Amino acid sequence: MTSEPDYSKDVVRDLELFIGKLREMCVARMDKATANILQESDKYMTTEASKSSKKSEGDDKAGETKKVIKLEHHQSDIKVGLWVNLFKKSFKNLPLEFPSLGITVTVPKVFQNLHVAIRATHFPYGQISASRWSRSDLVLGGVFQLDILTLPPVAKQVKGWIMRQITETAADVQKNTYPIGSNLGQINMVAAQIKCSMRLPKGLILPEDPKVAWFHPLDNRWTTESIFDVDWHPDTRELRFNTVTVGSIAVVQDRLADVCYKEWSLAPVMPKDGGEEVRLTLKTKRFDVVIAAVGTKCRLIEPQIEALAELREQDMAPGDLLNKLQAAGLNILPDDEDAAAAKYDGSEVAGVTLKNQDIESKLCEELAILATSFDFRSSRWNNSIGSGRCCIQAKETDAFTGGSDLVDYTMCMVELDSESQSAKDAAENTSVCVNGGLKCLLVSGGEGPASRAFDPDILPGTSSEVYLQTCLDNIACGETIARVNASDGILSSTVRSLLQLTRPFSFS
Repeated sequence: MTSEPDYSKDVVRDLELFIGKLREMCVARMDKATANILQESDKYMTTEASKSSKKSEGDDKAGETKKVIKLEHHQSDIKVGLWVNLFKKSFKNLPLEFPSLGITVTVPKVFQNLHVAIRATHFPYGQISASRWSRSDLVLGGVFQLDILTLPPVAKQVKGWIMRQITETAADVQKNTYPIGSNLGQINMVAAQIKCSMRLPKGLILPEDPKVAWFHPLDNRWTTESIFDVDWHPDTRELRFNTVTVGSIAVVQDRLADVCYKEWSLAPVMPKDGGEEVRLTLKTKRFDVVIAAVGTKCRLIEPQIEALAELREQDMAPGDLLNKLQAAGLNILPDDEDAAAAKYDGSEVAGVTLKNQDIESKLCEELAILATSFDFRSSRWNNSIGSGRCCIQAKETDAFTGGSDLVDYTMCMVELDSESQSAKDAAENTSVCVNGGLKCLLVSGGEGPASRAFDPDILPGTSSEVYLQTCLDNIACGETIARVNASDGILSSTVRSLLQLTRPFSFS
């Protein structure tokens, strides 16, 4: 049996930092390879038809050609195009097309006498260390990196010998600001605009007017100040924009666009093959997200939008699915640092109440076990009762009896013992502690629309318990409990991971 994945904050952060270092190493290797090409760029010279020359009627001669140094390559979704301006040219706006990459960079007239190279790179990920990004931004479709590189001195041929001067550019590239000579991070609004066009990958949830931003290298933030004339064509996935800065450019959106959850529910369904299936539903500000868990895998059921069509056909581990959703623009992977900025739909004030870590862990563990026999859903009071308490609604499922709304939900509460009424009533020198300081109980709640406050009074005939399942024995029949005891532990592990990652108990 495989070990449980560790989703603790420290482990996740360490892995993210390690991945960031690997990506930075890849960029460093790419820079050194580019420097080697530029040192001997004359070896890569080819000819191509001049777009400005047209074949006249009756003329059998081929169109004019010109010498160019232009390279393009793509591998593992990383695309690199390089143009070297080794010779002075006369042009007004020169389009540098890299057809196999789906990238075009049109450089203005100011480049015609510059001894530089233009490198256009599209990374399928953010090659900037994630720790430098503003937490409010989510990058979609990877990062477009536009660099202006200084060229080494031109090689000279003397009596059959080729002489190349070795400078610091032979070992590594020298990147320039734009306009050339401007200060790092400076935005010159009157600079000649560089026109860019790129084909974004499939499977992105983009609005009609996507936000294209440049990463400010000093302020460590994404800004739209230097980007103009954004034009998105969803049918061809072509994104066009103009820029007066070079460096990292990306489509970004609010990282918390789908956090917090308006509602959530967890319930079993009757699978077609007779096995066990549990579905988690998260109602966000934009979408109703439904994820089915079967065995060790999860599958996206909703939202039914075209951008996620391919993803809905794939079965994968919970973490893989949620990461792919995040990359597509649907982020339901909140963490502690998101709590201060997260805002409920319709709320004017940001901030959510993070539940005690032990409470979250206990609910993830117990609901994962009980989810094959009970329906669970969120409570409107959950965020208002503090970090030491969490309330949810539960009832016996009707998934196996044809479906019915005749059974009402019962309010369940898990609380720190220090928050309990028994602890408050106890003598000052008395310690009341169960299950490591946690207790479970059924309470009145007051979920109905007429209720104006949460009612924590324990239901008559019930008592606080160590386990939530023991509490639910009061509202469950023998068949329901038997189904819980016979449920697949593998499925429980999958559901637990799903709950640990999406964190509905804190962000709802």
